[in-house]
Amino acid sequence: MLQTIWDHTLQLIHDHETMAAMVWAILKIIILFVVIRVGINISNKIVKRALRLRGKMNNRRKRTMVAIFTKIIRYAFYFIFLLTVLPILNIHIGGLLAGAGVVGIAIAFAAQSLLKDFLNGFFIMLEDQYGEGDFVVINDLWGTVKSVGLRITSLQVWTGEVVIIPNGEISQVLNYSKENSIAVIDVKVGYDSVIDRALEIIKNVMDDLKEEQDTIVGDVSVLGVQELNDWNYTLRAIAECEPNAHWEIQRLAKQRLRAAFDDEGIELPLQKIVYRHDNQLPDTFQPENSVQPLQERA
Repeated sequence: MLQTIWDHTLQLIHDHETMAAMVWAILKIIILFVVIRVGINISNKIVKRALRLRGKMNNRRKRTMVAIFTKIIRYAFYFIFLLTVLPILNIHIGGLLAGAGVVGIAIAFAAQSLLKDFLNGFFIMLEDQYGEGDFVVINDLWGTVKSVGLRITSLQVWTGEVVIIPNGEISQVLNYSKENSIAVIDVKVGYDSVIDRALEIIKNVMDDLKEEQDTIVGDVSVLGVQELNDWNYTLRAIAECEPNAHWEIQRLAKQRLRAAFDDEGIELPLQKIVYRHDNQLPDTFQPENSVQPLQERA
């Protein structure tokens, strides 16, 4: 009887100790998670402050670098959190790390495309090929960069859809947002129009646009006759604009030029096709596959 009571008492003590150990383990995990989150927030603020102090870096590149460093910091802190939590759960990481080397080699062979994505993404960010908010052409896809990561690039096309492109598949990039753009305005004028007057009108319209539009940051130039076509000639003017602003200036300039030409009586060329119809055919005309008279067949 006494032995039974003693065994029961020891079991209760053991259960309480186990329960206390579990509660203490959970409490340590919660405290560690809070510390990790605080460390992530503090590190992100330090990164943002450090990048903000670099005056030579533009806002576009700052946004890209902040996004990249915050991801790296988050992954690093969570990896440390995992390595710290496993021993608390009585899971020895020594054997896991030893086996991870062999597994890592196997994964490296099986995930070569993934490694290519990370490597290409690293050089995209290192060389500042493009950043968030840039208007680019990637593999013949036109759109605005929504986000740039080590593995993928998110591109929003002009119709609103978001295309996810693995960085390893990016072979060519055309960036419209890094340097000033050139607006090219081509206007076709008929041969019956006075060319000097047409050039003068284009010069006046382009000068007015430069005074009105802040996106025109350079000089405007009227280059003159660009092409001689069958029924018209092409006049060309150019204007240096802010990055990715040339399309708007081109559309606005053509609209203004159309109205100015109408006011000055300069008509835009229309292709004219003249059809000639003769009522009488020449005596020598003999259509192909003509049918001979009946009396000649006999």
